[in-house]
Amino acid sequence: MSLWRLEWLRLVRTPRALSLAVVFLAIGLIEPVATRYVSTLIGHASHGAVIRLPKPTPADALSSYVSEATLVGLIVLVAVAASALGFDSSPGLASFFRTRVRNMWLLVAPRFTAYAVAGALAYLLGALAAWYETHLLIGSLPPADLFAGVLCAVVYLAFAVALTALATSLARNTLASAGMTLAILLALPLLADVHAISNWVPSALVGAPAALVAGTHQLSHYLPALGAAAVVGASALALAVRLLQTREI
Repeated sequence: MSLWRLEWLRLVRTPRALSLAVVFLAIGLIEPVATRYVSTLIGHASHGAVIRLPKPTPADALSSYVSEATLVGLIVLVAVAASALGFDSSPGLASFFRTRVRNMWLLVAPRFTAYAVAGALAYLLGALAAWYETHLLIGSLPPADLFAGVLCAVVYLAFAVALTALATSLARNTLASAGMTLAILLALPLLADVHAISNWVPSALVGAPAALVAGTHQLSHYLPALGAAAVVGASALALAVRLLQTREI
C-alpha cells in the first residue's frame, strides 16, 4: 500500500475528515441565520428591549462565516494536521515509518496534501452552505467574487498546514505543535500594522471572501499575500523536511 493511499484511508476512516466537514458545514449553516436575526436574539436576551440595528447585508452574513471558520475551523484543521504530521511523537511509529523511506518528503508530502485538500473542501462546503442560507434569508452573493474569496481562504489554509508541518519538526508533542502553529497564525496580523508590508502578510487572505463580495477590494489586491503565502508555505515545508531528516528518533 502506498503512503498516499494510506494517508487517504487514515483521513476518511477516522473522524478527522468528518470532524472538519461537520465544523465548517455547521458554521456555514448557522452564521447567516444568526446574522439575519441578531436584532431579535439581542432583544430576547435583553428582556424585550427594542434593539434597532442596521439591516444585515449578504456580505455581513459571509463575513460572520469567515470569522467563525477562521477561528474554530482553523483550530480543528491545525489540530488534526498536527496529529497526522507528528509521526515522531511515538518512537515506535517513528521507527516504523523512517526505516521504510529514504527521504522525509515521502512522509510529509502525503500528509500535507491530504490535510490541505481536506481543509479546502471543508471550507468550500461551509461557504456553499453560507451562500445558500444567505440567499434564502438576506440576499444573493456574487458567485465569481465568492469563489475568488474562497480561493484566497484555501491558500491561507494550505499555508497554515505547511506551518503545522514545520512546527511538528520542531516539537515532538502534538499539542505543542498545534499551539506553536496557532500562536504564529495569531501573531501574523500584527505585521499588517506595518504599512509597507501589510498587503504581503498571508493573514490578509482571511478576510478576502467578505471583502470581495462587498466590493471593498478586487482579487488583484490579494496577489501579494497569495504569493507570500505560497513562498513562505513552500519554504516551511522544505525546512520541515530538512529538520525531520536530521532529527534523531
